Amino acid sequence: MSIFFWAGIGGLVLVCVYGFRKWDGRPVDWAPEEVMKLLDSWVNDDVDYKAWDYFEACKIADPRLEAIRLRAIEATWLNSPYVQLCGERGESLNEQGKELFKELKAQCM
Repeated sequence: MSIFFWAGIGGLVLVCVYGFRKWDGRPVDWAPEEVMKLLDSWVNDDVDYKAWDYFEACKIADPRLEAIRLRAIEATWLNSPYVQLCGERGESLNEQGKELFKELKAQCM
């Protein structure tokens, strides 16, 4: 095969990788109600972990909601003063954490 063929294939691969990385890194449009519902699920000890994983992984386009997202993620780290471990159920918020999430929820609107 010709060197031009392999150079073309390599160029195509680079363009595809670059395009995917740009597409994959774009912010997500979350409605304030969606963020509020997810924060409320932590307050009620009924967390939808699939939705929470998505919430943690995706940057939000609205800067105000993005700041709330980052604060909520920080509050749920394992050694956070807002989290208590509950054995088989995993983690949940202590009273301090529930108050914080209520404040974050109020900031959504």
